[in-house]
Amino acid sequence: MAAAGVTRRTFLTLSAAVPAAGLVPGAGAAPGPTRRTLGRTGLSVSEVGMGVMISADPALVRAALDAGVTYFDTARSYMGGRNEEILAEGLGARRREAVIATKCHHLGSVARVVASVEQSLEALRTDVIDVLQLHGLASRGQVLLAEHLQAVETLKRAGKIRFAGVSTHANMAEVLDAAVEAGAYDVVLTSLNFQSPPEVLAAVGRAAAAGIGVVAMKIMTGGYAMLPFPGLNAYQSALRWVLEREGVATTIPSMATLEQVRDNAAVMGTRHTWRDAAALELYAGAVGGRYCRGCTACAGQCPRGADVPGALRAAMYADGYGRPDLAREVLSAAPLPCGTCGGCAVTCRFGVPVVARLGLARAVGGAVA
Repeated sequence: MAAAGVTRRTFLTLSAAVPAAGLVPGAGAAPGPTRRTLGRTGLSVSEVGMGVMISADPALVRAALDAGVTYFDTARSYMGGRNEEILAEGLGARRREAVIATKCHHLGSVARVVASVEQSLEALRTDVIDVLQLHGLASRGQVLLAEHLQAVETLKRAGKIRFAGVSTHANMAEVLDAAVEAGAYDVVLTSLNFQSPPEVLAAVGRAAAAGIGVVAMKIMTGGYAMLPFPGLNAYQSALRWVLEREGVATTIPSMATLEQVRDNAAVMGTRHTWRDAAALELYAGAVGGRYCRGCTACAGQCPRGADVPGALRAAMYADGYGRPDLAREVLSAAPLPCGTCGGCAVTCRFGVPVVARLGLARAVGGAVA
């Protein structure tokens, strides 16, 4: 998709081609299957799952269940642990209808991973976690770390988790390939959207071919507020695009409102059409160069050691999600040592204005000299 701004001619041409009356992209397409198998786990899951991370109301979980959603993703760290409790409240007596995936931030130690899972089991009010993911891995070394492999094996043998996986926001292709190499992981949660680098799409295919259940996140390329393009819903279009990628088992768009639950669930069983292509072109132009693809080509470029990929993700949380609290959470692990350089040496292969985006992240998270 073009990253250039949307011209008036493009807007008028595409808008005129879309029938009036608020037609939703893909409407009229013959319904298709809404369930998929999560790789070698054998679990049958809804093709649209729910990212619970920013959901503060248990009623949203119940609404998603009623709409046919069966895969729910949370993490021990979300909302300081409260997010798992919200999911548990929402599921209530319907726990058996859901596949629960949660994540563990306490990495590098078998004891810390096990302790985190014990806390998650209590918060989720369940005897077993369906999918446990080691959170935010960004290298082959982290995926293959002996302590990580031992931890998931220990938890499986104890019956505290059914399946194990990893999540990744950066260096995704390497992490996906390492998960295949490890042989111990059943699921990978990865950023994937219509602006993802081709190497990530290729790695998704390899992982799925090896039996790994691939779950897609960051589907909406930041979820930036878009202009009101008549008859088009770019968020639904972005979701359809991901669902048509070879190897994707399910997706976890965030749902913070009943409208989002309704719109996301409505995508299940529909097909990507020319209207969706039009919506994504317009959306790409409206977003401009703000979205980081997570390729990590910029990693290591900063002479002062700034975690540039992390900072760019924080900037997206701030002005895309509208969640400065999430941005600060990301930056708390790797504060930005910006502000004293004569100029920034970091460049982006996709043309993201790095200096401006780092400036936004620094303003939200605070500077560290």
